[in-house]
Amino acid sequence: MQIKAEHLPDEIKRKGLSPVYLISGDEPLQLNEAADLIRLKAREQGVEERIVLDVATGFDWNRLIEESASMSLFASARLIELRMGSSKPGRDGGKVLTEYAEQLASDNILLITSDRLDKKVKQSKWYKSLNKVGVTIQVWPIDADCLPDWIRQRIQKYNKRITVGAAQLIADRVEGNLLAASQEIDKLCLLIDNPEITADDVIAAVVDSTRYDVFELIECAYANKTKRLLRILSGLKSEGMEPMAIYGALMWDYRRLCSMAYHFDNGLPLDKLFAEYRIWDNRRKQAINSILSRHNVKKLYELLRQANYLDRQIKSAEKHTAWDAMLTLLLAFSGVKLLQG
Repeated sequence: MQIKAEHLPDEIKRKGLSPVYLISGDEPLQLNEAADLIRLKAREQGVEERIVLDVATGFDWNRLIEESASMSLFASARLIELRMGSSKPGRDGGKVLTEYAEQLASDNILLITSDRLDKKVKQSKWYKSLNKVGVTIQVWPIDADCLPDWIRQRIQKYNKRITVGAAQLIADRVEGNLLAASQEIDKLCLLIDNPEITADDVIAAVVDSTRYDVFELIECAYANKTKRLLRILSGLKSEGMEPMAIYGALMWDYRRLCSMAYHFDNGLPLDKLFAEYRIWDNRRKQAINSILSRHNVKKLYELLRQANYLDRQIKSAEKHTAWDAMLTLLLAFSGVKLLQG
């Protein structure tokens, strides 16, 4: 039976453990957490002995049958883990897996983990045999558009909430890496006592990890303090800060600025604007006032479009390209005309 990874806890709760699990996919966090849940439930069920078989070149597939058939001196049941990774069973392995499925050892649990399996493999006899007697799970990477929802759902496990903006900031920062997202969530839930995590909390967590202040970097861009901007950016780079982390904080703040500029352009006084957007720091007020005096709302939205275009360069595998793109973007906010529309 094929199920989704998120349905595994309910499946085990309703039906108990299956004699066979096959978990495949290229997303390590979901794969590992599904496997960990099966290990945990097996221990709770009294399965104490665990056998691990790593499939590599020259692997003897008969070992699976031998381990399944051998009697343990310490336990009546075993958890047998077959780690295939990128290996495929081939003819010999396929024959053994089919035989295993047709002659199940009643008390043992077989847990197979594998990289993503293609459609051809899923049409094989061995796969269909395992699927018939057990549970198969294919884990998939989370789409970028769905990642903020995944983050919100995961944070609920800590009995906390997260704002839409904060979830998007984390999603932008981790670039689809669920393991990195999970680590960010764990850190935030330990650091933040309040029941709701905000975008300011996420940015503050980034700032706390470095001597150089991401907030000040943004303010320097707004206030046209180019020399200070270059010094802070160089410091962040030398400390190992990822460009995407800066970009996520910058874009969240800049989108707020564009919203403020729209209301300012439509006649809302600055003091009321600052109160509505909960901006109390005088240095930050001066920085916002500076950029609003240099750029009208049309120009600010033009820069926003250019910033969205640079997103692809900042996410580039070439880090020097990402840093160059970040510098270009910050200087454009400062008023230095380096961007081409």
